[in-house]
Amino acid sequence: MYNFKTKKEPFARGFLNCDSENKSKRCAAGMIQAAKDMDLQLDLNLGLCYADMKFGTRYNYCGLFCFDNRYDRLIEKYPEEKEELLFIKENMTVWANQQVSWKASPEQEANVREGYMWAGEWEGHANPDHADVCHFGTDALREKIEKYRALNPGKDDFYDACSMTMDSLDILGERYREKALEMLATETDPDNIEKLQIIAKTFEHAPKAPCRDFAEAVIVFTLVYSWDGLDSPGWYDQYMYDFWKVTDSDLRLKYLDRQWEFFHNTRAWNLCISGSDENWNDLTNDLSYAILKITGEKKYQTPNLTMRCHRNTPAELYAAAYETLATGCGLPGLYNDEAVVPALERLGIPSSDAHMYVMNGCNQIDIQGKSHMGLEDGQFTVAKAIEFTLHNGRSNRTGRELGLKTGDPSTFGSYEKFYEVFLTQVDYIIDLITDMANRAQACHAQYLPGPYRCVLIDGCLEKGLEYKNGGPLYGNGQILVQGFAEAVDSLVAIKKFVYEEKRFTIAELADALEKNFEGYDEMYHVLKNNDQRFGNDIEYVDSIAADLMDHINNKLLTIKTFRGGHYSGGCSPFVDAPKCGESLGALPNGLKKEEKIIADSIGATPGRDVNGPTALLNSCLSFDHTLPGSGFILNLKFDRSIFNSAKGKVAFIALWKNYFERKGQMITATVVSADELLDAQKNPDAHRDLIVRVGGYCDYFVNISKGLQDNVIARTVLSI
Repeated sequence: MYNFKTKKEPFARGFLNCDSENKSKRCAAGMIQAAKDMDLQLDLNLGLCYADMKFGTRYNYCGLFCFDNRYDRLIEKYPEEKEELLFIKENMTVWANQQVSWKASPEQEANVREGYMWAGEWEGHANPDHADVCHFGTDALREKIEKYRALNPGKDDFYDACSMTMDSLDILGERYREKALEMLATETDPDNIEKLQIIAKTFEHAPKAPCRDFAEAVIVFTLVYSWDGLDSPGWYDQYMYDFWKVTDSDLRLKYLDRQWEFFHNTRAWNLCISGSDENWNDLTNDLSYAILKITGEKKYQTPNLTMRCHRNTPAELYAAAYETLATGCGLPGLYNDEAVVPALERLGIPSSDAHMYVMNGCNQIDIQGKSHMGLEDGQFTVAKAIEFTLHNGRSNRTGRELGLKTGDPSTFGSYEKFYEVFLTQVDYIIDLITDMANRAQACHAQYLPGPYRCVLIDGCLEKGLEYKNGGPLYGNGQILVQGFAEAVDSLVAIKKFVYEEKRFTIAELADALEKNFEGYDEMYHVLKNNDQRFGNDIEYVDSIAADLMDHINNKLLTIKTFRGGHYSGGCSPFVDAPKCGESLGALPNGLKKEEKIIADSIGATPGRDVNGPTALLNSCLSFDHTLPGSGFILNLKFDRSIFNSAKGKVAFIALWKNYFERKGQMITATVVSADELLDAQKNPDAHRDLIVRVGGYCDYFVNISKGLQDNVIARTVLSI
């Protein structure tokens, strides 16, 4: 025990003063001390309470993090406490560094440095059942903890830690009740008085006991969600509906508005609405429609709203979603149960739970309150394997030997042999990246406890296992694939111009690429202007795309995660499309080394899909969308004037429904004019509210990097 005189850093003090060496219990002790001593965050504008550990040592679902700059500022401000603050900083840094102590192999490190792949770099999203506290209360959850403690003897530290996290919520609730009553004593504004009265009334019984209406549920949910670290809200219209339907219309709309402002202010990740159950019954309710309406009215880029669709989605919901998209907010992203559910069933998830899928982060797929699988375990740019195949394992960008030494491509003799060697390089990259991800998962399982989430994700209490150590019911993994269209177009060019038409030899092609086409003007002109491109409904091209994408996804399904599941594929570039482009040398698709614009989804290289939206969708449907178990994004861009017409509405909904009926997994729609984007680059202050889809999320156009702006501008504007 440390006899601290400082009152700063309550989480760290509680952690270090815990008499157990069990890290999970120490984290829970830190949460209790933080709940007792931290500054309360009661937002009177919204009438909501939240809890965010803004200390030198921060703890949430991502683990322990020590921020040197925060400690340095504290020491500068309170020099009389320097000795204790330095002691806390040094000790907490030792504990925090454990979670990043895993080691990649030299081969893995070399490939990561190249910039075309990464794995295990962070701890990932999930969708805990935060609303369980609203529905049941912490007393009921403690009873559940004790039930499973009795069934799993010898795990008292684990169950103690779980129970302590519930205690921390109770402490916060009581402190907020007292704070509200204290503020009421001097408050004169009627609106503020009403907000404070509802907070005080809520915390008279909650979070120990269940909430009674939507206002109370929003207040408690906000506290529980923020105490977890502000991740993804998940299936909001389902778990909040029982409270919504028993609440007066004016009051519930008022608190939905406040919830939305909170989500926007804190940059909430993914919130999901609608969907189907295991019998394909539609789950849309009036809260679903209210969420679409407020999304269109606010026109915020967050929370990242996703809407699930299926065979029985009502026509009214299609129309409501269209109206929201037509505002230009880029939301909702549209997901198809008919593709996602079979993909999850391939991973061994029963239909009843597969139909409970939601998105988190940008668009990773998770099971609400039952899994730790909705995260990016790694990412690679598959077009890099073209370089390795053409240059005997060397990177054409840096000259490093990174891939397998598969020999001189001049000896391959046929496209079939070239493609076989190319797939060998792809498989090597996948093996590298999944092994690297599993090393990270093993380290996180040992050093990154999550007792709070263990209470809110099924399986952890039942097994007596931590959230990152096999506790959740499902522990699958997700590897994201980028640079797909560039790989396909390169393979098409090699097959067509080298092996079929024999316009040039493979040795000439490899030399031209090494020289970035310098001295090969004619070849560059041929490759750059090749009209055989992915995204144009050309069977010759799409057959190659189908084989490659399905190969990648099938390969991933054979590899086990440390967490106890299997990997699956996806495509969700987030902000990484320009970075992926930068990692590539010159390619056979006519891409020069200095060109950065590549596909930011499963679609075509921007500007290369010239046959309209139906052709693009047909190309994307050439591969199996029931194989990837992560987000499988297709970003589309539509001209605002056409989209917002009566004809445009009918055409877009027909396009969307046809794509989903044919088991396409997901589409997004950026509704904007090309002139707006170009002017926004030149005059950002005049376009601060212009929203676009980037990877799997929305952002204000003027806030994204120049590389991302160029990528969005280069996307084909589709006519419908």
